[in-house]
Amino acid sequence: MKKQLFTLLTGLFVLLQTFAAPNDSTKAVTMVSYEQGWLDSSGTLALKNNTSEEIRNVTFLITYLDMSGKELDYEEFFDEVSIEPGMTKKIDIPAYEYRRNYHYYKSENSPTGSPAFKINFQLKEYNSEVSKSENDDDAISSLSPYREFDEDGFSQKTAIILVAVIALTLIGVTIGLYVLVAVLAKKRNRNVILWVILSVLISPLIAVIILLVIGKDDRINDDFR
Repeated sequence: MKKQLFTLLTGLFVLLQTFAAPNDSTKAVTMVSYEQGWLDSSGTLALKNNTSEEIRNVTFLITYLDMSGKELDYEEFFDEVSIEPGMTKKIDIPAYEYRRNYHYYKSENSPTGSPAFKINFQLKEYNSEVSKSENDDDAISSLSPYREFDEDGFSQKTAIILVAVIALTLIGVTIGLYVLVAVLAKKRNRNVILWVILSVLISPLIAVIILLVIGKDDRINDDFR
């Protein structure tokens, strides 16, 4: 009788342990894998839902370690992610030391070699009842792959636009100089085609200076106007 009672109590204890899933359990969501190559601007984190309910959001701490296990840095993240029970979902977080080409030790390394690191994942909270409006800015800021650029007030998109504007300006100035060479050559009774070709060879700016120095050709030749 005692043996049967002991077996029954043991079975009930195991059953309770199996179905118990407290909201603050550090094993409710675990990291399956992490990827970050030396050129990646974001890292990819695979999270597994070990509970019997849908995961709607997670707050977790990532600790970055060097290859000897020494702590380098840490950061807390929040993400609104839907993970069904027993399933795995990948999410992106900002790459660690993106500007210095760090890589996760299991991911692609630079051909010439780049610093490697490991990480520790720690679940802080999940399915927390938080207002979306209160956390939108924090979530976007912490999970943006271009966060390092945004912190300096200079985004990658802004850099591309700036380069495009500079390139268009240079092209416009160059075309304008060629037009100026043609106008000056015509006003000075010089062969327009010859001077445009010459400006291509020696630079339109130099051609403009020469035309200004030599002045007008009084010997008008209709064939070369």
